Amino acid sequence: MGAGATTTHTTARFLSSDYLVQGQDNALSCPLWASGALVAPSSGTCTVYDASNSVISTGSVTVTASIATYTVSAAEVPSTLQRGTGWRVEWALVVSGTTLPTLRNSAALVLSILAPVVTDADLFRRVSALDPSASDPITTETDYQAKIDEAWTVIIGRLVGAGNLPHLIMEPSAMRESHLLLTLALIFEDLGSRLNEAHATQGATYRSRYEAAWGELRFEYDTSQTGRADGRRKRAAAPSIWLTARD
Repeated sequence: MGAGATTTHTTARFLSSDYLVQGQDNALSCPLWASGALVAPSSGTCTVYDASNSVISTGSVTVTASIATYTVSAAEVPSTLQRGTGWRVEWALVVSGTTLPTLRNSAALVLSILAPVVTDADLFRRVSALDPSASDPITTETDYQAKIDEAWTVIIGRLVGAGNLPHLIMEPSAMRESHLLLTLALIFEDLGSRLNEAHATQGATYRSRYEAAWGELRFEYDTSQTGRADGRRKRAAAPSIWLTARD
C-alpha cells in the first residue's frame, strides 16, 4: 500500500475484539470505510484462528448492506474447545478488483459476553429534558443509541486496557453507573459543541462524575472461566497503585 500524501486509507471499523461464544453461531463483520462512506467489497474470505494458530473456520464472506459478514457455526466452536484469548480473525477482501492487505482483529473464545444494561429510559430517569416526549425537550433527538453504543465501546476498551476481560465480568449491573454517566457526558459534550456552551459545562460535570464512578467500580469476576463468580472480594476496574511495599 502506498504511503504518499495523497493516499486515501481504507478503515476496517473494528470497535473491539471479536468474542466467539461457545456452542452457538457467531456472526462476524468487517465494515470498510473510506472518504466518509462504506466501501462494499465484491468478494472475500474470512479465516478464524485459535490461540495455537490452528484454523477453526474459513470460508467466503457474504456482503450485506455493503458490509462483509461471516458466520462461525456452533459446530465449529463446541464446548470441547479450550476457552481463552489469543484468537484472531483475518479478512481477505476484494475491492475494485484488488485484494486488500489482510485485515486482522483479535478474538477470544468465551462462555458468554458482557451486555450493557443502560438504555434511553435510564437516561430519561436521570435527565428528563432528554426525553423527546417531555413538554420541552432540550434536543430534537428521538433516541441516544449512538451515544450509548460509543460509551460502551470506550468502557470495554478501558476494561481490557486495565487487564479486565469483559466476558469474565459476572455482574453487568455494576457497570450501570459508569456507562450512564459517560453516555450523558458524551451527549452534553456534543450539545455544547453545537447548541449552547452551558451544555459543555454540564458535559464536563458528567465526565468528572464518570471518572469518580470508574474509580469506585467493583464487580464479580470469573477468574477460573467456569461461568460462575469466584466468590472472592470483588475485582476493581482500576488497578491499585502501591506507593509502599505490601506486607
